[in-house]
Amino acid sequence: MNITRNEEYQFFSVGTKVYNCYVVTYKDKAVMIDVGPLSERATIEANLQKDFIFDLDAIFITHSHGDSAGNAEYFSMLFNCPVYCIKTAVDLVSRGRVVIPPKTHPYMQKVGNAARLMLKLPSFIPYEACQNVKPLTSAVVEELLGKKAQLLMTPGHTDDSISIAINDVAFIGDCAQFKKRVLAPIFVNNEQELASSWESLLRLGSKYYLCGHGRPFSADEWLHQKVDTADAMDLVNDSDSAETPDADD
Repeated sequence: MNITRNEEYQFFSVGTKVYNCYVVTYKDKAVMIDVGPLSERATIEANLQKDFIFDLDAIFITHSHGDSAGNAEYFSMLFNCPVYCIKTAVDLVSRGRVVIPPKTHPYMQKVGNAARLMLKLPSFIPYEACQNVKPLTSAVVEELLGKKAQLLMTPGHTDDSISIAINDVAFIGDCAQFKKRVLAPIFVNNEQELASSWESLLRLGSKYYLCGHGRPFSADEWLHQKVDTADAMDLVNDSDSAETPDADD
């Protein structure tokens, strides 16, 4: 589904019930941002075909969890293109390895019983090792998506979380989700880092924040709600946030 056009760019959502994936076209280039979990492979591929996306030049991964990177190997082979993630995630994606938070992790202790549900989510399911993974750098982003595209380090959900900003559109992976309002992801590796990443993303003033879970939202919506990360993170124990494994991460 074509979300919007912006100068020389087109932005498509090819997401599913579990996770939103996106494609950006720029001039003669096409880049897929995140590839979804294994369980949604067929749906994602069908959605690509519906939008007449039959070729990709690259895949960018916003973080190494299974719901965002699970189909990296499949789509890399299908389109004969490289997969890019930041250097610290290259080994994880190339092995299909997911870092499972221990019971002693501060956030796992904070959420209590919800921690058991988290570990059953697609995020923490190992996936196929990807053979063609390369480090994502600002130079790579500029080469494929032009000088108006920015690579942003936005850790918090994971240590290797990144975002891509292009004009007034920002692809933020699992840095935040939209579920009735802007919320933190269900799992947070580092609350302080996530709060800092939120500040950086809000400063962009983007018209569209395209997240992994939920609908796009704007900077105005985010600011109007005035939801801080501490309040949002407390909601992970609520039944409204902690759902079944095929729901929000």
